[in-house]
Amino acid sequence: MKHGFNRFPKRASAWLALVLTGGMHAQAADMSPVVVTAGRIAQSEETVSADVTVLDRQAIERSQKTTVADLLRGLPGVDVASSGGPGKATSVFLRGANAGQTLVLIDGVRVGSATLGQFDWGQLATAGIERIEIIRGPQSSLYGADAMGGVIQIFTRKGGDTPEATAHVEGGSYGTAAGRAHVSGRGVHGMRYALSVDGYRTRGVSAAAVGAEPDSYRRLTVSGRVGLPLGDGELDLSIRNVDGKTGLDGFPPPNYTLADIYNFTSQAKQLMAGATLDYPLTAWWETSLRLGRSMDEVINHDPATASNNADFRTRIDQVVWQNHLDWRDFSVVLGLDIHRDRGVSGSAGLDRTITQRAGFASLSWGHSWMDANAAVRHDRNSVSRNKTTYKLGLALRPVSGLKLTANYGTGFKAPSINDLYFPTSAFAGGNPNLKPETSKGWDVGLDYRTTLAATELQVGAVWFDQRFENLIEWRASPTFFYSPVNVGKARTRGLELNGRVAYGPLYLAANWTFLRAINELDGTRLARRAKDSGSLRLGGEWHRVSGEVQTIIVGPRFSASGNQQPLRGYHRTDVRLRYRLDDQWTLVARGENLEDKRYEEVAGYGVFGRAFYGGVSASF
Repeated sequence: MKHGFNRFPKRASAWLALVLTGGMHAQAADMSPVVVTAGRIAQSEETVSADVTVLDRQAIERSQKTTVADLLRGLPGVDVASSGGPGKATSVFLRGANAGQTLVLIDGVRVGSATLGQFDWGQLATAGIERIEIIRGPQSSLYGADAMGGVIQIFTRKGGDTPEATAHVEGGSYGTAAGRAHVSGRGVHGMRYALSVDGYRTRGVSAAAVGAEPDSYRRLTVSGRVGLPLGDGELDLSIRNVDGKTGLDGFPPPNYTLADIYNFTSQAKQLMAGATLDYPLTAWWETSLRLGRSMDEVINHDPATASNNADFRTRIDQVVWQNHLDWRDFSVVLGLDIHRDRGVSGSAGLDRTITQRAGFASLSWGHSWMDANAAVRHDRNSVSRNKTTYKLGLALRPVSGLKLTANYGTGFKAPSINDLYFPTSAFAGGNPNLKPETSKGWDVGLDYRTTLAATELQVGAVWFDQRFENLIEWRASPTFFYSPVNVGKARTRGLELNGRVAYGPLYLAANWTFLRAINELDGTRLARRAKDSGSLRLGGEWHRVSGEVQTIIVGPRFSASGNQQPLRGYHRTDVRLRYRLDDQWTLVARGENLEDKRYEEVAGYGVFGRAFYGGVSASF
């Protein structure tokens, strides 16, 4: 067993020195000039006050990552925890907030499990994705429930003016094989189209770290998008379907500890479909109407142990009507947002629906050196209490290249279907009297960019502080009956440092996050959040060859609440290479976890060791 965190304090100091002396944030390198999610409208990045990271298609393809969860690892303020290898349940934590306190959107449509109240990142492939926007801090004033910690929005690829076709195949360690294809362009009557297909399979490793049986995984992703011009407006149709199947481990008798279970499988399906009509009514008024549906299905099957069998099917239907009014230096966004969540389980005897209705408004004002914004939203829930949230933001540009930001906002998360209605048994049951979780948070930051003697330099820092109340926790009564109650209080605060320096074709990018995520009831640390984490990327291009070396560092943390199940810190190093044969063909290769580190993101669950992959890409 190899562990990579025996000299953590010295390594942290060295990496921090790199950041403070000119290392740069991954965000800056991949920053798009336009951000959509921060204000629900397209904005220039320099006018946005929120703390934003944007990963564009170039950054996604350069990374050679096959899942979005792997892309998010190593970003500032982001913790990722996977219960095993590819395809296993995976959670993402923004700035220490719970996994269910970050809203996930695909092309503007809410996705996730309505019963669990969170999104499983284990199935989301990078294929067919154009851009990813990560907005940190409370965003409920624009997006409602679940946006306490922030919002992550996935934008799928659109068709361009010229036809495009690409294909990629690869294979490597652990019996892994993958392939994907993409076509896009513009058809008759100005119709834009894009279609992506991605397949992946691997023999995998045992989900249980102590196990010997590999838990295989296979996944098929199909993503499509069509844009139809309608006069001065456009109708945008989007669909994405994921079908995955993986082996699982569990807690078999007689020891009831995590171990191999043969032939125990889980099939997961995720479907997102949306239709958005954007239409300019006047030169200063644009209206849009979005209809969306997302479905999440999980079926666990164990032929030997009936108690492991389960099925959960959830659906989220959404209607959003939004109006954007732009007049001189003022911009106003007004809208209505309705979504209905339904959860059904034959194994649990569950069939429940929750409806949320909301109205929201935002106002922004821009000047040559200053931009200010404010937003407010009122949500009415068919089951739990109604909530009003708000946010204030300010971005200042006192001198060229320098941006100062400040934000304050409130957030909430409504109880999930499981929290409210989980079927009552002799040992556990839901609680229909739960109140929403609430939060208040602020952040201040700076971002500086300049060019010195042909060297591009950018440094940034953000300090954040957020308090959570009425957190929902499952607890036992004196009679050992488990049910959820509003008892939790937590505080997350910290500092995100980031930077990037580039000279010609070479670049060095680094970030480091200091996080203090504390349960205020007993002073213990929140589970699966590292106190210190960061990454370093060194890359460049020479003639037809490009490459990058990345090291991710994650500090010690606990896998369970109450400072239980400690996890050792680790670092892992990956390398990626590309060789362009000509304008059509490219060879790619990568090595992951080069030092063969043995670590766990969730106690008892294994990860891939050293692995190598190679493939070829073609574009037409």
